Amino acid sequence: MPIPYNIEREHIFLAIIKIEKEGIPPQRQAKDYTMLYERKQYPCKLVISLANIYANGEELDSDPKVFNTYMAQDYLIEKGFTDIIKLEKNNK
Repeated sequence: MPIPYNIEREHIFLAIIKIEKEGIPPQRQAKDYTMLYERKQYPCKLVISLANIYANGEELDSDPKVFNTYMAQDYLIEKGFTDIIKLEKNNK
């Protein structure tokens, strides 16, 4: 199932609020790209997964077979969240 087209900006804002309240689970941290909103970083896939709760009543499965980070980025950009940044890799 691809990203449902009925996820709107308001659902994305609600997902951001949920992340602010509950935090980002360690296994859901952004690896390569993140959405920047009001100087804070949010994992693109997590935002879309949680936004689906408000649009369709359940968290969207984050399995890469369902949707990937690039699809999440494109969807966020389409909805006006254009500040997507590439994370720096630590070379330790």
